[in-house]
Amino acid sequence: MKSKKIPARQQSAHVPTQGTLIGGEVVQDVNNDSYVSMMQGVAGIGGGGAKGAAGMTSPTARRMQARIATGLIPLNAMFLDEQSGIGHRINAEPVQAAMLAGYSIVADTPEQKKAVENLFEDLNVWGAVARAAIWRRSAGWSVIVFGDEFVRPHPSYRITPSNDWYTDYRSSMFGLPEGWQIELKAPIGGDVFIPQQFSFLMGDKDHDALYQISGTEFGTPILSRVFASLERLGLSHELILSILSMSIQDVYKRQGLDEELETQKGERKVASRIGGIAATRMLNDIVVIDGEEELTRLQSNMNNQADIVDVAFRVICAESGFPVSVLANTKAGLSNSDSSGDDVWMRLVESEQTTYIIPALKAIARHFLGLRVDFVPNKSQGDIKRDADTDKTRAEIVQIYYNLRAITSEEARATGQEYASFTTLTKSLPTQGTKPDGKDVNGAEDDEDDAAL
Repeated sequence: MKSKKIPARQQSAHVPTQGTLIGGEVVQDVNNDSYVSMMQGVAGIGGGGAKGAAGMTSPTARRMQARIATGLIPLNAMFLDEQSGIGHRINAEPVQAAMLAGYSIVADTPEQKKAVENLFEDLNVWGAVARAAIWRRSAGWSVIVFGDEFVRPHPSYRITPSNDWYTDYRSSMFGLPEGWQIELKAPIGGDVFIPQQFSFLMGDKDHDALYQISGTEFGTPILSRVFASLERLGLSHELILSILSMSIQDVYKRQGLDEELETQKGERKVASRIGGIAATRMLNDIVVIDGEEELTRLQSNMNNQADIVDVAFRVICAESGFPVSVLANTKAGLSNSDSSGDDVWMRLVESEQTTYIIPALKAIARHFLGLRVDFVPNKSQGDIKRDADTDKTRAEIVQIYYNLRAITSEEARATGQEYASFTTLTKSLPTQGTKPDGKDVNGAEDDEDDAAL
């Protein structure tokens, strides 16, 4: 992108200057007379309140609708990513696994391959694409900016699409804004306008959500469904706080408290003392009674907390598509091998590679060098081990059928070629083979013996 000064009108035409910026949209007024209406206002859900079975607005229905609304707000999912180690792992680890082994560059000539390698090394393309992919999962979508001498990713919560969009249905750019207004992070501040042709959208330009919420034009955060499901089940942070508050209560007894509270001086003295105790012991909830008074509480114990945590964990994995065995480092399948968890994990990683990462790499090579090259993911050590174990099991099965004379040596060889278990230089059988009895014979003669049997 050639360096040129963007006119002030273009720089600030699409940037809100008043109100509260929420996902790129200014919300001047939010009806906050109740929790439900506030959540609906921020999430952009219109209409009246939820109706109960009797046709009346019920408290349970209102709470349920409020919990659903909170899960639709992208900011909640992003906070969950920032404050939760599990949340961050769900967003980051599939991308890290997809980038760990690297990619082989397939070009028409060695010179083109070298040019792509040099470009990606000079501009740190690998790191920029990885950050953009992680932001796509955590924020819903991201944008990679192409500069003269840089490739720079930005998360969606820093971006406001321009007011002008490509509306020609016959155009490949249909469904995209003409540019992006990008808010620069602190302490730099300010904003820049990036035309569409100098960027790559890491998201889904055809995303069409049921609820049109600002900030989710090209995708929703992975943790949005997780947050909403935990809220609907009541397994949110509020439950944990409720358990703690029910289990612990600090009581401070003071002799002559009732007499001290009769004067302002005594009241200030008591308040100062209570404040000092609370600050020293970091107490947020303390009850003060007179030494001659007594405070009792009837409290029921909360049982099966381990089951609640287990249910919450499985809900998190089910909603995010993240296998339980990977997230918890445990077995979650029907057998000890847990191949189901491995399959889910491989599909998750391959989806990141083929749907988002490889198209971004191709777009960068095409923009800067004008080359159409391909990128093939290299196999990790885990992939190589899994493939070797699979080939070994398949070879043992083929050997059993061959020993039973159920298949010929040509059929056994064809099975290996079909699954690429080994590399063959010719299609014909080798001149020498080994029978199960250990005697070396010609491969064709061996098959003739099989036919005679």
